Amino acid sequence: MSYRLVDHGPEPPTYTSPPQEIVPGLYFADLFSLVNSAELRALGTYDIAAARDCEGTYPRDAELAYVDEPATLFALAAVRRAGRPVLVHCDGTGEGVDFAVALLVMTDRSPVDDAFAKIKDKFPYITLRSTSRRQLCGFEEMLMEEQKKKARLHDHMASAAQEMRQNVWGLLSKHLKAP
Repeated sequence: MSYRLVDHGPEPPTYTSPPQEIVPGLYFADLFSLVNSAELRALGTYDIAAARDCEGTYPRDAELAYVDEPATLFALAAVRRAGRPVLVHCDGTGEGVDFAVALLVMTDRSPVDDAFAKIKDKFPYITLRSTSRRQLCGFEEMLMEEQKKKARLHDHMASAAQEMRQNVWGLLSKHLKAP
């Protein structure tokens, strides 16, 4: 019997490092990151999404939500849109990576692969599970369809408003003509 070595990419660090900024206002911490309240306060980060098994010292006044709760994504997307920094703390199961990718897809309209590449750039040993990628691509597609529907509705409303202005102008000129 022969064994083949499989390259799983770079090894995770054996040291603790602080959360890394993936894009402006979005910080990511992995299982090996040192997360402490003083550092988060210094970054102005009080909105945190964490996997349930993460260990960190978060500020007492921080808003902590779990990545496996569906409402967390929408709540933290609103926080990011408001310009406040967010930390996603991953415990190594992949949920945090999935969450951070979904957050980038939703708030920055980044394609799934681009969003993941931004995280992988700072954490080269992190992977995106194939099932997660498929689900995230479906989520991305759903968001794009929603955006197209909104654009069509906007165009329809703009056209209806233009038609209404023309009708009102026609009625006014017809009835306000000098005798």
